Amino acid sequence: MSEATIVELLKRLDQATTRLETVEKSLAAAASSAPAGSSPAGAAGPSAAAVKEFQNLVDQHIAPFVALSKKLAPEVGAQVDELVKAIDAEKNLINTASQSKKPTQDTLLELIKPLNTFAAEVGKIRDANRSSKFFNNLSALSESIGFLSWVVVEPTPGPHVAEMRGSAEFYTNRILKEFKGVNQDQVDWVSHYVNFLKDLEKYIKQYHTTGLSWNPKGGDAKSAAPAAPSSTPAAPAAPAVTAPVESKKGPGLGAVFGQLSQGDGVTSGLKKVTNDMKSKNFTDKSSVVKASETKVTKVDTPSRPPVFALQGNKWAIEYQVNNKEIIIAEPDSRQTVYIFQCVNSLVQIKGKVNAITLDGCKKTSIVFENAISSCEVVNCSGVEIQVTGRVPSIAIDKTSGCQLYLSKDSLETEIVSSKSSEMNVLIPGATENDDLVELAIPEQYKTSVKNGKLHTESTSHI
Repeated sequence: MSEATIVELLKRLDQATTRLETVEKSLAAAASSAPAGSSPAGAAGPSAAAVKEFQNLVDQHIAPFVALSKKLAPEVGAQVDELVKAIDAEKNLINTASQSKKPTQDTLLELIKPLNTFAAEVGKIRDANRSSKFFNNLSALSESIGFLSWVVVEPTPGPHVAEMRGSAEFYTNRILKEFKGVNQDQVDWVSHYVNFLKDLEKYIKQYHTTGLSWNPKGGDAKSAAPAAPSSTPAAPAAPAVTAPVESKKGPGLGAVFGQLSQGDGVTSGLKKVTNDMKSKNFTDKSSVVKASETKVTKVDTPSRPPVFALQGNKWAIEYQVNNKEIIIAEPDSRQTVYIFQCVNSLVQIKGKVNAITLDGCKKTSIVFENAISSCEVVNCSGVEIQVTGRVPSIAIDKTSGCQLYLSKDSLETEIVSSKSSEMNVLIPGATENDDLVELAIPEQYKTSVKNGKLHTESTSHI
């Protein structure tokens, strides 16, 4: 390389350095003159994209979801209105984060108050409409509203949304089973909501991989936050939504809107079959669950008056406490039975019904002959279920402590469990004089990758 070439290169390098210094001075001057709470030019680029992409999700899924909800039923429309306000509050928080440094936990709790306030109404609307024909729709939203709390989950907010989607699908699958090929609006309603949660999980993995992305060069979060939530452009203005917040001291905040019920261990819930449980010692072999055997215990009791009534085609049994004389005699096979927040009670169904649901019950037992569709146990603890005839399936969700007594005619019953613990199935022995055989439903699973696919199997109980 000639000396002239080297001189020319040094001259160009000096010019480039001068231009860079000029740009740096201009940026510094702009930052110093910017108002408090604003972010330097260009600092919020990726964060601004996150706000825009979140709005795209709302436009794509939530706007048509609102229209379908209002078309289905007034109560569903009202509940989704509350969801809209919650999503709008979350969008405001994402926008605040794009302009602000990460705040203290106390400040963050203040920022998510609108979100919490809006989310609770979703559950209230469901509880106020338990006799609604659209109860599965209402439950799908109320059971999964916790997806909103991904903004305070670290370091894996994406899987949290997936978990909440699983809670919704417990009910959306029922909707699809009932309305697929019958009511396309219901099918589309499920599709928009489930796909929104799926796309939200992808969005979080792209823009908020380990938690809500804050702007390290931004201003004060409290100053940047809007004074009040504004209406979402993608959908009509709506009522509100709330849920309790649980904060954790340490590196991050925990989930906000509820926790999964967990067992103490794989084998802690197993119970010994005692002499009084053996079939050979029963004088009346038609029932294992006895009214006289259930002790009256002091537990948290419902504050509302008890209900035992036929409402249309649904038997409503609610808020019963220490009642061992609840008997449904000769029901119609088209009728369903819904047992809600009963404590230390016994329900007997003498005949065939369409379906049975236990929701939020404690230390409650049910004995029934036949169910055409299913028996479902949700959010319960310490319950006993005995079928003396047949039932195609039994579903257990978010339940701690469930004893299932199957008859010889119901040994082909399918049992589906999720997020539950301490579950045992008792089946008859080889002969009437043999002891009941107790089998534990697995609670632990081992997953491995084989040939590019996940292989899951239950672990053995020791």
